[in-house]
Amino acid sequence: MIRFWFVLHSDREILIGKYAKQNVEISGVISDEPLTKDFTKTFTLKTEKINEENIEIRMKIQTNRYTEYEYGQKLKLKGKLLVPFNFKSNSGRTFDYINFLLKDEIIFEMKKPSIEIVSDDNGGLISKNLFKIKQKFLENIKKVLGEPHAALAGGLVVGEKSALGKDLIDDFRKAGLIHIVVLSGYNITIVAESIRRMLAFLPRTVGIGLGGIGILAFGILVGGGATVVRSCIMAVIALLATFLHKDYSAGRALFIAALIMLIQNPLILLYDPSFQLSFLATLGLIILSSPIERRLGFITERFEIRGLVASTLATQIFVSPYILYMMGQLSIIGVIVNILVLPIIPLTMLFVFLTGIFGFFSHFISQITAWISHILLSYELFIVRFSANLPFAYIELPKFSFWIVIGFYASYFVAFVKFSSIFSQFKFKKKSST
Repeated sequence: MIRFWFVLHSDREILIGKYAKQNVEISGVISDEPLTKDFTKTFTLKTEKINEENIEIRMKIQTNRYTEYEYGQKLKLKGKLLVPFNFKSNSGRTFDYINFLLKDEIIFEMKKPSIEIVSDDNGGLISKNLFKIKQKFLENIKKVLGEPHAALAGGLVVGEKSALGKDLIDDFRKAGLIHIVVLSGYNITIVAESIRRMLAFLPRTVGIGLGGIGILAFGILVGGGATVVRSCIMAVIALLATFLHKDYSAGRALFIAALIMLIQNPLILLYDPSFQLSFLATLGLIILSSPIERRLGFITERFEIRGLVASTLATQIFVSPYILYMMGQLSIIGVIVNILVLPIIPLTMLFVFLTGIFGFFSHFISQITAWISHILLSYELFIVRFSANLPFAYIELPKFSFWIVIGFYASYFVAFVKFSSIFSQFKFKKKSST
């Protein structure tokens, strides 16, 4: 990893010294799905030439929101190459934007260049078609749901959160529910389980094979962020365990998934918050969820409320120290909000999915399912907005040392070892007494 980092930094310094702040002409191919924000559209360009010199790097391009560009297009651009820089938040925390981009080999930015489309169909055929299906799906739900319901629906099902807007995304973060609109492992689990059930009628080998293909296709469809990749790898490992008649260990699958991702790109360990938080949340769920659930006997098991509370507490306990260190903000009412909202998320995803799919065939049928989707989404938006505006919804802390975070996780480890020993002794005594 250290060698990989130094090679990238060495190449970066050479290119910055040669091209930074210069007006250049570039040719390259759009290598990801363009992201639309409030007033801009951004995408990553894999360059082929800079000023007629063969140079293959990646750079982030920012254009007007209403321009039409798509994955796989070959472009010619003219503009000034800008060097990314780190920036501070209101709480005084510095975001390492340089290395965040460099982990994806992005060295330069270019804002509002003049652009000429040279050709289409230069990207992968599968990715291109999946992105087209995704965009058509989003158009279908926008026609019948309207905003912000369509934006939330897109975030739930395909991770498309760009249309939510900064204010609403902040409300989701304050309410402790941001994970449902960034396509977390929770959403991926619902999708994987749905695929498994839909293919249950097929012969075992065929169903497992198609299930794996379906999960991988969904990962490509939604953009393949760190959380999605980790969840998809774990889902495929679970399918492989079923195929081989082996026991599935979630903990082992998590570390295998992390190892595969780190081999592919070791820099995500240090510079990708999505990977870090996804790993911590899943580890907390695996380690703490069952012990916490055993201590919550006073909570009803109806509608899986007890398991939901346990899993929410487990993830919150495990990720809170790092979230506070990184962002300085933590939801206080997140557990309550998750209990109020998460039980209906699978149903919401189902009707949103049906709304988008029916939109390919019949606008009238799509409106029927959209009516139910609208009711469910309205409830979720109401809970989020109401909760986020409560005076005690969240806490903010000033910047503090990373050693405090290490201390928290060290104490977690000691407590887990100690209480695991207590639980095992209790079980042994209980068994011997009977």
